[in-house]
Amino acid sequence: MNLLTKYLFYLLIFTSVQVTYGFEIEDIPVQDEGRIKPLDTFARNHLLAFYGKRSLKDLDLTATDWLMNLILDPHNGRKQKIFNVRNPDVIASLLMEWTTEHKYSFNDIAPMLTGQSAMLASIDQKPSKDRTVFEKQLLELSRNILRFEEISYLKALKLIPPGNDNSSGEWMSPYDFILTGLPMNQYQEKLLGSLQAYLSGRLAKEEHTMQKALLDYENALMSFPNKEFEIDTLRKETWMNKVNLFYISLGCYIMAFIILALSWMTQPLWLSRISIAFLISGTVLHGYGIILRMLIMGRPPVSTLYESIIFVSFIIMIFSLILEYFRRDGLGIFIGAITGSIFHYIGFSYASDGDTLGMLVAVLNSNFWLATHVTTITMGYGASLMAGCVAHLYLLQSLRNPHDEPRLKSIFNNLYGITLVALFFTLFGTILGGIWADQSWGRFWGWDPKENGALLIVLCQLMMIHMRLSGIAKRAEFALGMGLNNITVALAWFGVNLLQVGLHSYGFDDGVARNLFIFIAVELVICFGLYFWPRLKTKPKVT
Repeated sequence: MNLLTKYLFYLLIFTSVQVTYGFEIEDIPVQDEGRIKPLDTFARNHLLAFYGKRSLKDLDLTATDWLMNLILDPHNGRKQKIFNVRNPDVIASLLMEWTTEHKYSFNDIAPMLTGQSAMLASIDQKPSKDRTVFEKQLLELSRNILRFEEISYLKALKLIPPGNDNSSGEWMSPYDFILTGLPMNQYQEKLLGSLQAYLSGRLAKEEHTMQKALLDYENALMSFPNKEFEIDTLRKETWMNKVNLFYISLGCYIMAFIILALSWMTQPLWLSRISIAFLISGTVLHGYGIILRMLIMGRPPVSTLYESIIFVSFIIMIFSLILEYFRRDGLGIFIGAITGSIFHYIGFSYASDGDTLGMLVAVLNSNFWLATHVTTITMGYGASLMAGCVAHLYLLQSLRNPHDEPRLKSIFNNLYGITLVALFFTLFGTILGGIWADQSWGRFWGWDPKENGALLIVLCQLMMIHMRLSGIAKRAEFALGMGLNNITVALAWFGVNLLQVGLHSYGFDDGVARNLFIFIAVELVICFGLYFWPRLKTKPKVT
């Protein structure tokens, strides 16, 4: 492991160094959705909402380039087929022609939406849960069209920090000053003047003018009193957007799995070392991405469902590396590569909804409890799922080679140890959650669905440990129970949000029912199949 230790050391140094560059247009702060973010993030999120992607690769345009082109030439921008509409019923309701590209421009859609104002008003009055898929998509398209128009007029770009007399902290757009005649202080005037100079230089394609305007803008920002942001933080977020650390870590996990499979087929030792090097690389980049998100938002690693997915997968990766360190037979690499890849894809599906660095609802806005209860219970989720993965491996090994007693006992000992770790974190996290509930809502326990889910995980693990200690459950039965415990974790983690009731239904996605039911069905088939199949094969024939 000496070579791998050196490799890890150099990788840590590499990932801790960020490229230092001058202030760019992507770094300009803009207030949007309750937080101050770089213009790059603003442009990416809106392009994702309109186009379905965060860049226009077919036109070789970044999101910021697209935004600047729209501002400088709104006439042509409205002709660009930027709206991705995949529902033919929505297009039919607008009396438009359905195309295989399902891409439409602002000029195509906006005139047709004016005739649907009465329908849109009635849809808007409905609760979200009562809207059909068609109604949701039509309303979303209407809001995207309105947002697009606001961006083209600079109305949605809140680029100018407020003056000292603005107690609300609401930033203002150039539209507010230019068209409404709102008075400016000297700092706001410098910012607006440098923005106008940059846009003029970009329109004339004068690189020197653009760079000077950005330098003036940065100096104006630095001198602005009571600023609520740090330029270095904005640069970190822009850099993170460009690098896509989680995509790189996913690539490392996939390569680790491929090379591990090759090493099992051909048996050379150097292939397994390359495989674990990829796994370590992915884990380091994965963790560095989480740390960057913490530095950008100034809060602990877990505060949203998306962040919990990324963090749980990171916890599983840590346990996988520990398992591989002690076993050195590839099982840790196998679990880490598979689960890391799956959770990354799940996380990407939630990231496609928009900004993953969103602001929190008021009840969650407590760094102390986010760092204690939420982080602890999420570590419990990760450890529990890791125990479930090892349980699957035990059942699979007992099916492949039921007479390999030393190997089966070794895997079971790992399973039992991880289960104890999972019990500690889930139990401790549940207790901390009760203390937080007592401080926030005046009661320690209220039988809320999320509280019940956490309790069920603890009870399932306690039941399996008790059954093992009392001799009721043998090794195979213990593995079966911990494999099925994955269903309990999934229901506590995702399922309670489907109920749309209780104090923990805030801020999460309600469209995971189908995937959750598929997961439950697959787990039931796999766990019971692996458990009963060898017993059915050894059942004596009746003559």
